[in-house]
Amino acid sequence: MKVVTAQTIGAKQVIMVIVAIIMIIWLLNGGPFYIVGPEEQGVVLTFGRLTSVTEPGFHFKFPWPIQTVLKAPVNVVQRIEIGFRSTESDNSLEYTGFNDQDMLREAQMLTGDENIINCSVIVQYRIGDVTAFLFNVREPEGTLRDISEASIRQVIGDNAVDAVLTTGKLEIQTRIMLQVQEMADIYGMGVDIVAVQLKDVQPPAQVSDAFKDVATAREDMQAYINDAEGYRNQVIPEARADSVTIVNEAMGYATVRINRAIGEAERFSAIAAEYNKSPQVTSARLHLEMLENVLGDVQVTIVDENAGALTHYNLEGGAR
Repeated sequence: MKVVTAQTIGAKQVIMVIVAIIMIIWLLNGGPFYIVGPEEQGVVLTFGRLTSVTEPGFHFKFPWPIQTVLKAPVNVVQRIEIGFRSTESDNSLEYTGFNDQDMLREAQMLTGDENIINCSVIVQYRIGDVTAFLFNVREPEGTLRDISEASIRQVIGDNAVDAVLTTGKLEIQTRIMLQVQEMADIYGMGVDIVAVQLKDVQPPAQVSDAFKDVATAREDMQAYINDAEGYRNQVIPEARADSVTIVNEAMGYATVRINRAIGEAERFSAIAAEYNKSPQVTSARLHLEMLENVLGDVQVTIVDENAGALTHYNLEGGAR
């Protein structure tokens, strides 16, 4: 015969309470199932060791502490903001920029020609390897921020202030992106740097007016250069066209004169040959041809010497 004592009943109740608490905790943590979002990947840890990576969908897991699931947005382009912060409120974005002292300290950088400049930069990245992102580096987002800020300061320090403010922005952004990607690969962070954008670049407020004057002078200089190049591009083609026209006319005139001289020389040679054969006939013919050429367009009037001074005969129009 089994004897049930009050102590045995109390122990069973304690066990049931413990089991109930474990079930409640398990249910509060999602129970035996978990959902991975469409832009996420799930990493399953069994007793703290990586056992599988799950894709978006509905999945089963053992309760904690047997298994835990970590999730990371792998299909989302995320961003790191340096030198400013943006916060969303009431469907609008609010920016905290250089007017905030903490942001100003983060944004102030030294250029290669020892000028101080304020830069706000956006670094966009995507998680390429979720396990490397979660486990290779402690606090990966903070580490990536530190890498980005160090790379930005190094690249800005390699360039003059004029390049940072005007013409060198594209090259600077490209160099920063490559350098951040290189450092992230060295640390094995499992991220792909998508883009780097210099959002705002300004000189310090104390010298802002002087920088504006310099920028205005540079713009005026560039405008003068553009006007001069435009005038040059207009005048030079016209001069080249005129030179080609003059050269062509000169070549045409030279060809005409040469051909005419050759023809006259050949005609003279032919006449000389005929003259040698019969000098009198050729001389008379040349004399008549000359008279024909000279008097061909002359109006001839014949006057009778016995007639009066007022009587003339026009061979073309009759007497007058």
